[in-house]
Amino acid sequence: MFFKKTFIAAGLAVAVATGGAMAQTIAMATDQQGTTFNTVGTGIATVVSANSKLRVIVRPFAGPAAWVPLVNNGEAALGVMSASSAYQAFTGKNEAKTGYRNLRLIRSGSASLQLGFAVRADGPVRSFEDLRGARVSSDFGGHLSIGNSLLASLKIAGLTWNDVVQVPVTGANDGIGALVAGRLDATWASVGQPRAREADTQIGIRFLSVPNKPEADTIYQEMVFPGANVSIASDGKAPGVIGETRLLSYDSYLISGADVADARVTSMLEALWKNSKDLYGIHPSMAGFTPENAVTSSPVLPYHPAAVEFYRARGVWGAADDARQAKLIAEAAM
Repeated sequence: MFFKKTFIAAGLAVAVATGGAMAQTIAMATDQQGTTFNTVGTGIATVVSANSKLRVIVRPFAGPAAWVPLVNNGEAALGVMSASSAYQAFTGKNEAKTGYRNLRLIRSGSASLQLGFAVRADGPVRSFEDLRGARVSSDFGGHLSIGNSLLASLKIAGLTWNDVVQVPVTGANDGIGALVAGRLDATWASVGQPRAREADTQIGIRFLSVPNKPEADTIYQEMVFPGANVSIASDGKAPGVIGETRLLSYDSYLISGADVADARVTSMLEALWKNSKDLYGIHPSMAGFTPENAVTSSPVLPYHPAAVEFYRARGVWGAADDARQAKLIAEAAM
């Protein structure tokens, strides 16, 4: 309770004087430090703060389960998350069994997140099939999407949780730490994740390639969320990507609450639109945050109305987007 109150006190928008102008300070919720979404959120906050009258402060949490309720009820303004986590939050297919219907999409990064099993580069696990009998990270409190992704990946290899030794961890970083410490043989990580980069310098890691099976996309879409698919990471894209590697991928989202003021959303989008190039070098996943990909063809959240008008004015929002938006707004009202 204390942590929540501290976050709210720090995160509610306040006006502060900066060089004679009034900058509005708003909070952005992210995952814990060292994770992909903390890095992504920090990058977005830096670009927006440098190019607008908004001052965006990053507030880390254990995972979306901890911060989504705050964005949904207006106690925090912004958040960054995977499309998978957004789907679970909006639909109610989450730990709390609650549909957070006030979440709104501001900007999407197309196929910007690539994830998979990370193992020791010199270890015995070289493929999904080698996971049988291996020690594999499990649970991931606060990240239901990771558990679903793990289970779907095992299914692609013809395995279940009963075929591996489950090692409970509390988050993605903790799983990588356990891999480094030798307490498990495989854990879930994202390409470019800061803790994964660090682990590569410590022990050398390798991402396992998803088996090239026609049913892989279908399994991920059924068990993770409808927007999931397999994409190829090129050799050397990030530490641990050794040779062309097939990985689970999906969009990343910058989101807000439904009641965040239109002017703030527009200000953020203007800063990101004009300075998208400043995002690309922050993290490999940010390569998907191009203006062309800001409006996704497979949204799992309604867009904020200010975002709709912003993108319509720039010619990247059309009739098909109106139809998808109307359907999602109707779902939000249920």
